[in-house]
Amino acid sequence: MTHRCQERRFLLKFKKDRRSYLRRLREAAGKYDVSVLDYMVTSNHVHLLFHAYEAVAVSEAMRYIQGNSARDYNLRKEREGSFWRGRYHPTMIQDGAHLSRCLFYIDMNMVRAGECKHPSGWAESGHHELLGKRKRYRIVDTNQLLKCLGHKGEKEEFKKWYERTLEDYIKSNYHARETIWTESLAIGNKEWLLKLGKGIHGLEMKAIDKSYFHIGEKTALYSLTGSSRVKGAFWKNHQ
Repeated sequence: MTHRCQERRFLLKFKKDRRSYLRRLREAAGKYDVSVLDYMVTSNHVHLLFHAYEAVAVSEAMRYIQGNSARDYNLRKEREGSFWRGRYHPTMIQDGAHLSRCLFYIDMNMVRAGECKHPSGWAESGHHELLGKRKRYRIVDTNQLLKCLGHKGEKEEFKKWYERTLEDYIKSNYHARETIWTESLAIGNKEWLLKLGKGIHGLEMKAIDKSYFHIGEKTALYSLTGSSRVKGAFWKNHQ
C-alpha cells in the first residue's frame, strides 16, 4: 500500500521523523494481526507490504500508524492540520512472482528518485532487514515473507537470491515508475484476479507483463482497476 503526505509535501524529510514512523509501524505489527513483509519510508510518502488474513487487521494497523505518526510530528513541530493526504491506497498482491516484483519495486524506490545508487544507501527501508544487517528493532517478518514468495530455501539462500536479483535490477538500469503498484486494486495472474472480482461489475483487467520470470517460473502480470464506485464495491466485498 502507499500513503502520501499532505499536498505531497516533504514532511518526512528528517531522519528523526522517519524513524518515529518506523517505531509506530513496529508497534502496530505487535498490536494487530498483520505481518510486515517490507517497507520504505521516503521523504514524502510511505510504501508498506503487509500480510494479513483479514482486511480489518490492516485497517486497524494503518489507523494506529496514521494517527500516531501524525500526532508525533505535530507535537514535535508544534503545528496543527493534516499530515497525511487522505486515506492510504491499498493494493492486493498475489503471492509468488507478483509479490516478488512488488518487493523489488519498493526497495528500488530511492534509487529511482536519485537519492542513492543502491537501496543500502537509504536507512529507513526493509532492505537492511532482508539482508540480516539490522539486528535490533526488527520489523519485517522474514519467515512469513519467504512463505508468501514460495521460496523453499533457507534464509541464507534467500539472502543470496535477493541480493543477486537486486543487483540485476540495478544493472538493468530500469528505474521507471510503475503506477500499477499505487493505483491498482489488485495485481496477479488472470485466474486469481477473476476470482477476486467475481460478482463486481465495472472492473477492468489490464495485461502488464506476459513473460515475467520468478525463481525459474514464467508467469504473467495483470492489474485490476475501476472507478471510485467500483473500488468501493470491491473493498466492501473483501472486508
